[in-house]
Amino acid sequence: MAERVPGRATADWRPMRLARRRRIADDIYAVTLTCEQGEPLPEIAPGDHVEVQVPGGARAYSLCNPPGAREGYQLAIHRSSPHGGAHYLCETLAVGAPLRVRGPRNLFALSPEHRRVVLIAGGIGITPIIAMAEHLARRDLEFQMHYCARSRAAAAFLDRLDAGACRHRVRYHFEDDPADGRLDLGRLFASLDADQHVYLCGPNAMLADAVTLAERHALAGRLHYERFGASRPPAAPSMKAGAFEVLAARSGRRVEVPPDCSIAAALVRAGVEVPLSCEQGVCGMCMTRVIDGIPDHRDDVLSEAERASNGVILPCVSRAKSALLTLDL
Repeated sequence: MAERVPGRATADWRPMRLARRRRIADDIYAVTLTCEQGEPLPEIAPGDHVEVQVPGGARAYSLCNPPGAREGYQLAIHRSSPHGGAHYLCETLAVGAPLRVRGPRNLFALSPEHRRVVLIAGGIGITPIIAMAEHLARRDLEFQMHYCARSRAAAAFLDRLDAGACRHRVRYHFEDDPADGRLDLGRLFASLDADQHVYLCGPNAMLADAVTLAERHALAGRLHYERFGASRPPAAPSMKAGAFEVLAARSGRRVEVPPDCSIAAALVRAGVEVPLSCEQGVCGMCMTRVIDGIPDHRDDVLSEAERASNGVILPCVSRAKSALLTLDL
């Protein structure tokens, strides 16, 4: 995965409103958020996401704006359950209602050094991938794209893809259509040249297959991916490491983290602000610089190199191997 630099979102919480919402596929809604005063938004890059405040916390959503579109943040949200942030934004919150948004931030950046790219989207993983595809198409760079979904009805943005500059670069793989065929990742990876990089966003089963096959085909350093669900359930309290202390360097607060509490939760209770979203070690929103101490990494975001460096931590799920962990908070 690409190297990331931890830090907070590029802006503080911004008052916005839900400007538009429409259903674009089975249980998938296109949502547009605009500033209350109509002012233009910051520059948006492929792979960007924003954090949206919802009842009970905040959630991170990838931006799927076409290149140059800055009149509003465009999201595609899968309403996966009758509760939670997705349901709130897709069905409960009224169009025109105010909300608060922070960002954008990017932990899934498309490197300008990668000149030949393969894009793979699984389900709602199309959200960052379509922005990457349109960015590459506008610059007339070489790429191919594979979009996997349960069915055509469950796939978002088909009209946009078929009518745009990506239409000759994308191949669809729908499970209910034998003519499309299931995407054979092993065959695809085996066919790649040494200078081709893969960007993938999809469900955990697809990611697990991709990581295994990437190792088999010497592609590990050229596979870049983003998850939208934790790859493993959180450890039960009895399986967690013992208590330790965390020093929040900016505030000088020293906080004990008990065995049944996350670093982030302990800090928040002590009055230390921690930027949280998924709280599953998936989105990367809480990534924080480690000043001193040894983290016990339990996230699904950091690469092996990043873990080995001990320079950053996701405090929503990770713990400490040292008695004291000093964080840049």
